[in-house]
Amino acid sequence: MGLLLISRGSFSGGQLISHCLSRTAGTRCLTREDLTAVVNTHGDLANQVVTSMARAAQDYSRLSALRRPYKILMQRALLEYVRQGDVAYFGYSGHLLLPGISHAARVRILAPIQLRIELLMKQEGVSEEQARERICQVDEERSRWTRFMYGKNLKDPELFDLCINLERVSFPTACSMLLNLMQQSDFKPTPESLAAVENRYLSACVLAALIDNPRTFELEVGATAEGGCVTLEGPYLEDADRAAVLETARTVSGVTDVQYKEGYAPAFDLT
Repeated sequence: MGLLLISRGSFSGGQLISHCLSRTAGTRCLTREDLTAVVNTHGDLANQVVTSMARAAQDYSRLSALRRPYKILMQRALLEYVRQGDVAYFGYSGHLLLPGISHAARVRILAPIQLRIELLMKQEGVSEEQARERICQVDEERSRWTRFMYGKNLKDPELFDLCINLERVSFPTACSMLLNLMQQSDFKPTPESLAAVENRYLSACVLAALIDNPRTFELEVGATAEGGCVTLEGPYLEDADRAAVLETARTVSGVTDVQYKEGYAPAFDLT
């Protein structure tokens, strides 16, 4: 299973590249909307978290409370797709959503502002001035989002394995470059990287179960998995809370053993 995590600015031709990847190689191309659709199939609380995140941009305390569950649910949703075959995820901070997966290729698509303006004008019939203003506004919102969610600079080149500048590179050429990247041994799945996907998926499922349970939702507990063995780590818990956490984790499909370790900070950290 190949995995491309593609970060791009708004109206940078991501749709054109995704169509090429899908048509040429059968790669499943995803957007944030695809992930939120999966999240919303996992119960009312999951749906509330995603919906509330979209409405909480001006409420820092509310946004802070939702940040962790949102990241957990989105990670699980992406991993559900990753486990099925070749995937290219087009977002703006997807390259930060799955750390530790060695065959994941992290790519940044750059496009000159004039190209982006022309694409937006053609797509939505707005004026050049309106297009420029909207692109600048969305770019700033996405930069703030990435800093808040991950503490990273969205445009930091060190976060990527490859940056493609569309100023001189055509969309078909960019598509070919991405397909070629997935074929390189550096980004070929190995038994170890596939096991890492399964372990990360199981730990995400356990964390999702904990936030879906009203008894454990507010407990900042982390999870790591090795095979079916799950280690939970978090603060000291009263007996009733510890029992609820262990009981909830054991209900997750694939979990064969659970232990709880007391620590000073949640083990779950996407960065």
